[in-house]
Amino acid sequence: MADPHIQSPMDFWDKLTVVIYRCGFILAAIMTALLPYYHETAYTGVLLAAILCASSLHIYLKNFRFLLQFAAWCALACHLFGLPALALGAAFVTLGGLAFKEYFCFRVFCLNFQPLFLAFLWLSLQLNWANAVYAWSAISAVLFFILSVQKWRMPLHFDIGDKTKYQI
Repeated sequence: MADPHIQSPMDFWDKLTVVIYRCGFILAAIMTALLPYYHETAYTGVLLAAILCASSLHIYLKNFRFLLQFAAWCALACHLFGLPALALGAAFVTLGGLAFKEYFCFRVFCLNFQPLFLAFLWLSLQLNWANAVYAWSAISAVLFFILSVQKWRMPLHFDIGDKTKYQI
């Protein structure tokens, strides 16, 4: 997690990756909301959101960073091998894990439960529980939306923090 009180110098790539990361959450909010209505389009959008976030995340601890990035790679591999249910689940692991991490920055009510909400959404989709899909999709989309608004309200350097703390 970044240290917002420390403002490390940011080059073009730092700024670009912060913007990409934040756009991933916007896309996650939109596509999670659309999941019950336009499943194929939203499925692709959720995968893209996970890839955007995973490709550009700034987490000091490499074990957590690699775990979340690995889940996004698994999502992509599952998609390419024709396993959309597993691909969506892996994308939700990435997005849910990042939402959990962001909870400690913003303390958004229930954001720390986003991994569970996404797991329930995934399970509801697999079991074709339509009412549950609508509910979990709405809850998750609202939380992603609130997170997106919170992220865009803060300066870009808040996402980077102290560059000397990153494990390579």
